Amino acid sequence: MKKLMMAQELNNILVVDDTPQNLHLLVDILTKYDYKVRPVPNGKLAISAAQINPPDLILLDIMMPDLDGYQVCKQLKANPITKDIPIIFISAINEPVDKVKAFAIGGVDYITKPFQMHEVLIRVKHQIALVNLKKQLKLKNEQLNNTVKQLQQNQKKIVKSSTYSALETITSGLIEQLNYPLSEINSCLAELKEYGSASVKDLPNFLQQISPEEQKYFQALLKQAQSNRVNTLLSPTEKSELKSKIINQLVRLKLEKTAQLADMLIELGSDEEINELIPLLTGNNYLEIIENACLLHKLQQNLDKITESTTRFSHLTNGLKNYGESQKTQSEKRPAHLENTVEMALKLVGAKITPGIQIIKNYSNVPTICCYPEKLQIVWVNLIKNAIEAIGTHGILTINIYQQEDNLAVDIIDTGEGIESKIVTKLCEPFFTTKPSGEHTGLGLTIAKQFIEQHDGIISIATLSSKATLPGNTKFTVSLPLNISKI
Repeated sequence: MKKLMMAQELNNILVVDDTPQNLHLLVDILTKYDYKVRPVPNGKLAISAAQINPPDLILLDIMMPDLDGYQVCKQLKANPITKDIPIIFISAINEPVDKVKAFAIGGVDYITKPFQMHEVLIRVKHQIALVNLKKQLKLKNEQLNNTVKQLQQNQKKIVKSSTYSALETITSGLIEQLNYPLSEINSCLAELKEYGSASVKDLPNFLQQISPEEQKYFQALLKQAQSNRVNTLLSPTEKSELKSKIINQLVRLKLEKTAQLADMLIELGSDEEINELIPLLTGNNYLEIIENACLLHKLQQNLDKITESTTRFSHLTNGLKNYGESQKTQSEKRPAHLENTVEMALKLVGAKITPGIQIIKNYSNVPTICCYPEKLQIVWVNLIKNAIEAIGTHGILTINIYQQEDNLAVDIIDTGEGIESKIVTKLCEPFFTTKPSGEHTGLGLTIAKQFIEQHDGIISIATLSSKATLPGNTKFTVSLPLNISKI
């Protein structure tokens, strides 16, 4: 509930002007568009108000008695609490030297009096959008830090509660699974840092220079980029063909940097028909407008990637936590559903399953079995992980659970290249691995076989030769004696 309320809070704007009429006008304009506005009539009150409750944005008059806008801005920028608050200067002075001074001391924009309602709203809207993006980034960073702390805590639980063998089985390959979302997040953060330190800071100056009509095109490009995901699914050939068609149209318009421009238009979701953009493309600022639209679009894309990767990271750590907790009660056999142990294993290796791998589950309605559920989870983790590695990026993983007379059986089948028959008998030997040296310890299947034997079960392997003309299906079958007697 608290998070929901925070998400619905209005953006807070501090308006500073010693002229009551101007103050009332700005308050009326902004409150009509759902901004929370705090008016103050002089510089001293503005500094106090900003320190007590820092706003998202400050609209600051320059010509005021006692402290003028420049002095107020300098004091705010010198205070750690208020130094990052964006300030839009407002003034009746329209001289270039005054604007240069305003930007030099930390202002992000400049509005001249008398006010034009549309201009005020556009400039405020752009600044608030940047503020909200920075808030999102800060929130994602906090979520990431919390996730990393949770991972560290869960790893400690596993170390305390697991034997080395079980730990090796669960964690073999897990580090690379964790590295993927972590490297994705780090890459995004690096790009976001670059945007924040350079181009994003220049954006307000740029927006001030373009016309209201050009600002509409800027917003339209951003909206198009956010809603159109088709171009992201194009193959390299399709993208190349689309680029050629767009370049031909740009050449007919006698534009420069047509290849770069075509790439950016494709990034923003444009198709081969760009007639709607001709008024923009025939103006003076078309290249900068499209470049800045691409910049903000990439910024939002990186925030989305951070959200997705953080969620993925969280799923992994939750799986680790569940495993760590389960180890506390593994000393005795107890009734369990095989499908539950398989599903837990799938969660533990979930980050390794790429979108191109289809999972087919054929779970029959079988009785519970008296077993060590945590050890069976380790068995399935190893078999599923091996199957996924054999498949690569695209293929089918099939899991069957069924009853065979007095036994319960689990098949794990992959559509990889198969295994040579001379290797099959060695797969469960200690330290044997088909992977390059250093990638795996070769203990995974050995431990799986030991755990199966502790259940009086057997494991069998059926495969086509890797030299077969068609991809070979490798099938691991684990058969466990059915025992539903009371414990």
